[in-house]
Parts: sequence; structure tokens; C-alpha cells
Amino acid sequence: MTNDVVSIKHTASGAEAKVYPFGATIASFVTSENREVLFVSKLAKTDGSKAIRGGIPLVFPQFGQPNKDMPSHGFLRCNYWTVGDAYDKEDEAGCEFTLTLKDVASGRGDGVWSSSSGSSVDCSLSFMVKVKAASLTTTLTIKNTGGENFDYQTLLHTYYRINGSKALNAESCNVIGLEGYEVDDKITNEKSVQDGSPISIDREVDRIYTPPSTKPNLDVVICTGGDGSKVALKVSATDGDNTIPVSAVVWNPFVEKAKRLGDFDDEEYHDMLCVEPGILSGMGPVLPGKIVTFEQEISSI
Repeated sequence: MTNDVVSIKHTASGAEAKVYPFGATIASFVTSENREVLFVSKLAKTDGSKAIRGGIPLVFPQFGQPNKDMPSHGFLRCNYWTVGDAYDKEDEAGCEFTLTLKDVASGRGDGVWSSSSGSSVDCSLSFMVKVKAASLTTTLTIKNTGGENFDYQTLLHTYYRINGSKALNAESCNVIGLEGYEVDDKITNEKSVQDGSPISIDREVDRIYTPPSTKPNLDVVICTGGDGSKVALKVSATDGDNTIPVSAVVWNPFVEKAKRLGDFDDEEYHDMLCVEPGILSGMGPVLPGKIVTFEQEISSI
């Protein structure tokens, strides 16, 4: 199977997204003003040999590797998705990518997701990508098509391009809007509550921000460079009629970890910031026949 990139071009505005079928990974979003919003490492593998380092890799059914029988971040980002028919209308362009569990060739692990487990766990997934002049909207839909409940986590591992290599400049690169969130720092193991100050990068950063009950939807602004560019990120999630709280992960590998990543240049930590919306806690299992909908809108402002 080939990994030829799929172009989703909004002719009316000139905006365009590019998506690889392997992982249904969005690798580029260029606005009508010719601004690239996403970062992909120059050392990223785009031949289907491993998950792509950059863009928007999809994470499911686990974040990280709590279950050691399955690869870190699950199997969505390391399998080929079926590409639907792209459309290009006056108001938007779009394309749907789909994946069923029976088509997952690698990464299912040895547990309940394994084809040899004897369980009746099954699911189908849809990833809808829509492009407008200044915005990219993605909708990940997870349907339980099996005979039993399944637990899950899911996350959009978005890499934002930081213009002018200014990721370590607190004025040029920061995240605003996470005040009141519980902070779990995976580097220091410290826990705290985020105050109203912007979040910036001055060391290796790997933090999970869990929302208070009053903020189930994610609504943040990301400053993305010395040119004054910004991104507004709005994310929501539902399980039927029930709202699911959306967490956020902020990540930058900084100096030493960048050197340890084989598909990431040693100096590229200056050029990117991950702000990753996720369904990580506060949700129940997906019941048979039920659907989880996870939608984000990325707008250049």
C-alpha cells in the first residue's frame, strides 16, 4: 500500500491541508494567507515505516503506554486508513478517512484488542478533515461496533510550527487559557493548579492539564512566533448526549530529549510546540452501539 499524500484544497480561498493515509496524519495546513500552521520534522518518516513525527498524529485507544502489551499511543497512527472522496465547495473543502478494527494490521497488542483475544471488542473510526480560508476542523468519531464495552483514551498530538525558531521566547511562544486546570508535570512529578500566567518553554516540558468541572471544553490561544502569529484552538467531546471533559498536553522535548529522538533534528525543539487536546480522564467506557465524537477547530488569528 502506498502512502501518497492526499491534498484537500479549498479553491475559493487557496487554503490547503495535506494528509497521509498512514495514520490519517495531517502533515500540513496552509491558510489562504500562505501561512503554514503545522510542524513536521525534516527527519520524519513518511513512507509508512513508523508514525510521522509532526503534524497531527492520532492517539487511541491509549495515551502513552499504560498497557505494555500495546504500542505507545495505540494503533491509529501506525496503520493505513481508507481515503474517501474529497470535496471542494464554496464554503469549505474536506475529506473523510475511515478505519475498522479488522483493517488494523499492526499495534493491536496482546490484550482485548488483539484478534486472537477471544473478546467481542470491536470499533470503527472516522476522521473528517475540513478546510476553510483560515481554519482547519477535524472530527474523530469512534463507534463501538462490538458486543462489549471498552475503555479508551484518545488524543490529537498536534505539533504547531513556531515561526522564527522562537519556541523558547516567552513572549513569542506561549499558551493562554488553561488557568484553573490541574497540572501533572511528567518531568518533575509535581502537581499544581495553573494560574492565569501564560505557559512558556524554558526547559523540557511534558505536562497534562486536566480541566475543572466548569470548563469541559478546551478553548486556548497559542502564540506561534516572533511574527505575531497566533492560533485559536477550540475542542469539544461528547458520548451521545453527554459532554466529555477535554484535557490538554503541552510538550516540547528541549535540548537533551531532542538529541535522543531519531526522527527529530537536534535543534528542532526551537521550531515547534505540541498542544494536544485529549480525552484522558473523567469519561466512562464506550458501550456497544455508542459513539464518541471528538472535534477540534484550529484557527489562524
